[in-house]
Amino acid sequence: MRDDRAGSLAEGLRCLSRGRLVLLLTATTIALALPPAFALQPSLQAVFAGTLAGDHVLRNHSNFAPLDVLEFFYEKRAAVAGARQAAMAAGLLAVLLQIFFAGGFVETLARGRKVFLGEFLAAAARHFWHNFKCFGIFLVAVLLALGLWLGGTVALGRRLFEETPPASSPALLFRIVTWTVALLLFALLSLLHDFARLAPRHEPAIGAWRAWGLARRVLLHSVFAALGLFLFWFLLGGSLWLGLVALEWFTPAVSVAAILLHTALQVAAITVRSLVRVGAWGSYAAFVDARPEAYPPRSEAQPREMPEPLLTEPIPPLDPLGETTLT
Repeated sequence: MRDDRAGSLAEGLRCLSRGRLVLLLTATTIALALPPAFALQPSLQAVFAGTLAGDHVLRNHSNFAPLDVLEFFYEKRAAVAGARQAAMAAGLLAVLLQIFFAGGFVETLARGRKVFLGEFLAAAARHFWHNFKCFGIFLVAVLLALGLWLGGTVALGRRLFEETPPASSPALLFRIVTWTVALLLFALLSLLHDFARLAPRHEPAIGAWRAWGLARRVLLHSVFAALGLFLFWFLLGGSLWLGLVALEWFTPAVSVAAILLHTALQVAAITVRSLVRVGAWGSYAAFVDARPEAYPPRSEAQPREMPEPLLTEPIPPLDPLGETTLT
């Protein structure tokens, strides 16, 4: 199991060199973020350009910058509402694009050869409907599993700790266990979702329900190795992304060079997310390929037997009157 996990992780790290795929994901994310930003740009220009409030925000003033931003949200609430609607539409489109791109990852990654962009897009279009159905199953499963678990633990916690202070050690431990199990459930469902989308690598005509069944067998075959891959990419991507966001947040933008640095840090944070997604897909593809025993053997088509002819003797010849000539 350790060798399989190491091989899958190594394949994922090799997939980080797929610069075109990383660039595609990064450029798509930036393009989706532009419409909400453009919708808010006139209001930002009117409030912060050449003003004292703008200077507070650029210098990241610890006292005045938060107040100026909150005042902006209140005074320009109509523009903020419009930008929020644009952001929601962009988020929905981002989900559809993630479903679309998954088909390209399924066919092109962990194949040991160069990936062409046209091949990636063609595979993405070919598997879109399968991945859309798999996402629907994943969404319902997440809502049911996490809803039941969190709803049940909240009700149980109220009964157990009704007279206990919220900051007490038992209540804090109960909340930690609750959210840890919730994260574990989400990780397992995410792995099942990705493995189900990878099922067409072995059975191109497989349906969504059967793909989830195959994903379950793959996961149960090496559940701890799969969780190790998930945690590696989750922690690596999360730590790098949070580090870049924190660096950008606490860096004052008091000059043109500083503003360019802020922009570069924001693009780097988006690129890190794209890199981690490509690497994780490469690891999962290699993980699934290393477990062919989880897939049922393909049944070979049996040759059809030809029926025996009804007549085994030659037909006697006919005379000119159409009657059978007897010999």
